[in-house]
Amino acid sequence: MSNVLETKQAVEFILRFAEATESALEDGKFTFLDFPKFVPVLGLLNEALSGAKQIPGELSALTEEGQAELHNLIGTLKLEDADYDKIGEEALKIVVSVVALVGMIKEAKKKK
Repeated sequence: MSNVLETKQAVEFILRFAEATESALEDGKFTFLDFPKFVPVLGLLNEALSGAKQIPGELSALTEEGQAELHNLIGTLKLEDADYDKIGEEALKIVVSVVALVGMIKEAKKKK
């Protein structure tokens, strides 16, 4: 079993969201007609966020096998000359930021 399951789910969501956004903006504008490109990505959101708090633990125990799994996931983008570490790091920063934002919003709503 993978030691980076939660990390992979979060990175998968961010990568697919980035791909959908890139595809939606190919014509230089974002319209309602681009919404279907995001439907498959929305299905990944719950998994990506539900275990996000476990990501730091997974990364602190990252094995070579886990690192290879993450590189393979980034490899699905089929990029030439990709810097896997930078792309993965940026994807994880985004996940952590989203989780923090959701937490801040929850706390702010409790104060009402």
